[in-house]
Formats: sequence, structure tokens, C-alpha cells
Amino acid sequence: DRIIDGRAIRPGDAVIGLASSGPHSNGYSLIRRILELRPADLASDLDGRSLADALMAPTRTYVPSLLGQLDVVYVKGMAHTTGGGLLENIPRILPPEAKVVLARSAWPLPPVFAWLQDAGNVAAAEMQRTFNCGIGMVAIVAQADADRALTHLRSCDESAWVIGEVAARLPGEAQTQVR
Repeated sequence: DRIIDGRAIRPGDAVIGLASSGPHSNGYSLIRRILELRPADLASDLDGRSLADALMAPTRTYVPSLLGQLDVVYVKGMAHTTGGGLLENIPRILPPEAKVVLARSAWPLPPVFAWLQDAGNVAAAEMQRTFNCGIGMVAIVAQADADRALTHLRSCDESAWVIGEVAARLPGEAQTQVR
């Protein structure tokens, strides 16, 4: 009775993003290519840790925080931002008539992603298609529940933000838009 399948997602719902620990399992072919084209000192400092550590940070799990979240608010959908980045993962939980509109300014771009974008001269759309860009998990809740959801997640030491909202989708529109 607690299966989360996305069927309850409606326009106006809030999209909450939980911080990633790094690239997770996203984009390692592109990362290797960037390093081939622009050799870098992997020991160099990138915001307090080595570039190598930033690139290879283990994928974190969100299970403890999100299981607790289910007792606080009704979670309508969840998407782990793995291969396919932001653009291809979120649509997997959306009804066909829905899209999410994300506000790129709503969360900080971690230094490792800024470095990849700069070093590889990677366009913003390609970054969003390939990488999680700092958002490792997305949860969709009713707008009225967003503050309670954030309070709970932050009490679990999660960095989390409302990063967008669900909107009605017109035929042919992409299901994830980043503005």
C-alpha cells in the first residue's frame, strides 16, 4: 500500500532535490574523455579534496532519509539520478501528461561539475543529460507538503532544496525542462 509509482503526480507538485556526493554512476565515459583531452593533476585541490576524490566519490544511498520521509509526507514519486542525468531519469516517474520544470539556480552546482563543464567545454544541456549536476535523488510531493519534507530531510543531515515543480505537458514537449 506504500508503493510509489508516480500515478498521483499532478501539476503544481513540488520537486525536491537531494544532494549527490559527486558524479555517482553518471558519465564516466565523458569524464575519461575530458581527462584524455585535458590531462589534469588528480591530486590538485578541488574545494577541499583532491580532484580524484571528487570524481570517484562513492555513490551515496538515500534509503534511511527517504524511508523516514514516507512517515512525514505523502511522497508521490522518487527518481534516483543515475545514468541519463537529470533529463532522462525524472521522466521515468511522471505520467505522460506531466513535465517537471527545474530552476537551475535553486541548488548549488558542486565544484566537480563546474570543473567538468569547464575542462571539457561541455554545454549545459549535455551536462544535464549526462550528469546529476549535484542532485542525486528527486522526490515529488504536494506543494503544501514541501516545507515539512525539507524539514525532515534536513533533520536527517540531507542537503535538499525545492528545485522545481510539476506542470502540464503539451504534446511533444520534453518531460524535464531546466531553466
